[in-house]
Order: sequence, then structure tokens, then C-alpha cells
Amino acid sequence: MRAINVILTWLISLALFLCVFEGGLRLMGMGPAPILLEFDRHLGWANRPDATSQRKSSEFDVTFEINSLGLRDDPMESAAKAPNSFRVLALGDSFTLGFSVNREDLFVDQLERWWQAEGRKTEIINTGTEGYSTDQAAVWLAQNGAAFAPDLVLLFAYENDLYWNGQTSYSGKQKPRFDARGKLDSKGPFPEPPAASWTRKLALATLWERMTGTQATPARYLAEGASREMLAEFAVLLPAPPGFVTDAVARTGGALAALKRTSADLGCEFVLIPIPSHSAVDEEFAPDFGHAVLGLEAHRWSPDLPVETFLSLAANLEIPTIDPRAALRGAHSSGEPQYYTRDWHLNPAGNRTLTATLHKELDALGVFGAWAVPKPLGSLPPGVPRPQPRPVWPLVLGALFVALTALHFATYRDLARWRAPLEVGGMLSAVALIIGAGSAGLDLLSPLQAKIASVLFVGGLLIFIAYKLGRRLTTISELLWAFSRRGHWYLMPLVVVLLSIGSLLVVAASSPLVAPFIYTLF
Repeated sequence: MRAINVILTWLISLALFLCVFEGGLRLMGMGPAPILLEFDRHLGWANRPDATSQRKSSEFDVTFEINSLGLRDDPMESAAKAPNSFRVLALGDSFTLGFSVNREDLFVDQLERWWQAEGRKTEIINTGTEGYSTDQAAVWLAQNGAAFAPDLVLLFAYENDLYWNGQTSYSGKQKPRFDARGKLDSKGPFPEPPAASWTRKLALATLWERMTGTQATPARYLAEGASREMLAEFAVLLPAPPGFVTDAVARTGGALAALKRTSADLGCEFVLIPIPSHSAVDEEFAPDFGHAVLGLEAHRWSPDLPVETFLSLAANLEIPTIDPRAALRGAHSSGEPQYYTRDWHLNPAGNRTLTATLHKELDALGVFGAWAVPKPLGSLPPGVPRPQPRPVWPLVLGALFVALTALHFATYRDLARWRAPLEVGGMLSAVALIIGAGSAGLDLLSPLQAKIASVLFVGGLLIFIAYKLGRRLTTISELLWAFSRRGHWYLMPLVVVLLSIGSLLVVAASSPLVAPFIYTLF
């Protein structure tokens, strides 16, 4: 019986540790990403109707609301178009979906609001879906175009579309693919992939896969003169691309031809807008990206190649295009960054610049015809801002201040009364400063540098704690071992928590300079 109790003791201790570790990883933003997608037999995947989710990072806090038709758009009872209205379909991937911005900051909704403020009875339907490439946009339009009856189709392509247009699967999910002539050579119905096990939804599982290198990673490619392998999708940045990129580019032309053909069958205009990458807009970002991600010097790759490739394919097919690079570069050079620092998507400023470019260039292309207005508004009209939730941290700090000050009074009755609020306030201010300054500092680093800095900080702090505990570690281990041998498994959660918190408090009390950092761990 004692042996069983000992085993239970260790199992409960391990479970408690894993639960705390899982919660810590999620608080650090390393939890599993929210899923907005579901399996689709012909497209591979699609937005899940009526789904809601939230993505939060140090750079953005985004709420997603998908309507009943699987679109990040206003609620719609059906795909039917309102009488005497001009309808635009926006096709694309996460840039069109608005991966890192709320709808009031997304260029699709901003452009619609601008046109409507000018008196145009116009609506834009946002069909953007995370991970879509050009071929999936073409299949979506062929399947749904007639129901939506568009007057204009806009495709917002991104550089990784070129590579994935040559593949028949993405992250284990099958997808359609066109040949160079615009005919599907990989098409549904596709078999539904097996459901992921519950363990794959844990942050611990993701961390373990990263540490052991067992996670499913996309194909990689070692370019000539590179110091490391790059993701194969970045091979489109090479002036002398490998054969698989050449094949993918040809298939991209086939997908564009299919989009043009379907648009013509629907009786509407089709315009291509290739969205440039962060490297193509920010000259200071490009060298860091080249070294950290590609392992290449600047002269061995070009961030403009993907956009130029799309423009060349469109020219061969006589597809009208809009190139937003000049506008984005101009806005960036004026001192307003257009992309997030750590995330590679457009930030709200970049979306505004893209909106203004589309508003100007689409009128110049004459795609509206009789729908054009004589005197369009000169600038984007202000939108209705999303109600900002009241920040919680002042309330938390205030409650901690009151509680800790009262505890200080009760514990140290012989000390002067003025010391309690001063010492507690100073400590809480130091903790808030560490959190704020740390977050701001990490935002200035690349994702890889931020992870390294976080690991070094936490690792150094733990080493310092172990050093300060000294011989107490032996006492702690002996106490845990004694409880284990006695089989008091039901007391282990309480013992582990008390010993952990007590150890941190002992170190904090022995070193005032490090105390704020230790309290930050709480």
C-alpha cells in the first residue's frame, strides 16, 4: 500500500508541475493558436461559420467574428446581392482576412466605408481565409461567384502564394492546384484529415516538439551561398530560383488565368493587387530578415521579386493590376511604420495606406463605370471606433496595494505607519515597470531575439534563486523525499505550492534589488 501511495505522490507532484507549466506557457503567449477553420472537401479548409475567436500578442488584440456564410463580414442571411448595388469580392489570405487588425482598421472595411460615404451604393464582401493561395481563391470563386453576383473581383496575393500554388497539400491538409494552362490537376473532393489528438492542443506539446525537432515543419531549401536552410516558400526571393519555384510560378499563371476566365463568365472585372512584404517596404528590416531567416547577404536575394513576378504574370494575361509598393514605402519613409515589428502583417497604418491606394487606383482604372461619383471624398472618413475595454491592470494594482498595505500594517506593527504605503507602492511600481519595460524592449527585437532574451532572463533569474537558496535546496529536497516515502500523496499539492512560494519569498527578502523581478514571476 505504501508503494502505491509513493507512486501517487510522484504522479500528483508531476501533474501539478505540468499544470503550472502549461498555464505559464499560455500566459507567455505560447499556447495553441485559436482555430477559425474547418475542413472543406473542395478547398481543403474554410472559415468556420458563426465562429468567434480572439488573437492577442504584444502588438495587437484582435477579435474575429465569422458570419453564417463563413466570411469575416457583416451578418448576411444569404449571398444574394441587394438591387441596384455594386458588389466587390475581395479574395485573399490572412492579409485580406485581417489577421492582425480589427475590422475598423482593415483595408477591406475601410474602403467600403469610404465608398459608401461618397454616396456609392457599394459593398465589399471579404472572402479572405487564412493560408489560402491563389488556386484556392480561384476555386472559391468558381464555386460561389454566381451566388454572390460580383461586379468586381479583387485578388490580394502575397509572396508565399507563389510557392504554395505548386503544392497539393498545406500543413497536412490537401488543397487544389492548377496546371500552367489553368486546369485543375489536384481537385476535390478531398478526404478529411484525421482529427488532432487532445495533446496537440497543449502548449506543452508544442514546446516539446520544438525542443526535440519532432514538429511537422514545411519543406526547407538551402540556397547557394546561404549560411542556413530557409523555408522553401522563401525560395521565390532568389534571382535564380530552383526548379520547384519555376514550376510553381507557371502554375500561379494557370490559377490567375482561371480567375480571369471565371470573372469573365460572371460578367465582372478582375484586378490583381500583389501585397509586398515587410522587407520590400522597410529597407532597414530587409538585411535583418536576410541574415536571420534566409541566411543570405543582400545581393543574393530581392524582396521585390514576388511582386514583380505577379505583375509579369498579370501582364502576360492582360489582367489589370495595382502595385501599392510606392505608397507603402512613401508612408514608411515619412516615419510611420506600415508593418508590425514582430508580426509580418500590415498594421493599422499600413491598412490605411493600402486603402487610399486602392481608392485612387481603382477609380483610375475605370472599373466602376456609371457607378463612379463626380467628386469623391479626398480622404478616408473616420470610422466608428471599437469600444475599448477598460484596462484591468489599474484595478489589479490598486487591489494589491490595499491588500499588501493592510498586511504590512498587521505584520510590522512596530514600524512607522508611513513606511507601509511607501514600500508597497514602490515594490508594485517596480513590478509594473519591469513588465512594461520588458514588453516594450521585446517589441524592439525580432521574434527569435525576443525568445532568446526571455529564456536568458528567466534562466538567469532561476539560477540566482538557486544560488540564494543554497543549502535550503537540500532541506527542500529532503522534505519532499520524506513526504514521498511516507506516501502522503494527498498533501503533495499543498507542500509543493508552499515550498515554491516560500522559497521565492525567502530569496526576495534577502535581495531587495532582485525582489521586484521575483515578484513579477507571480
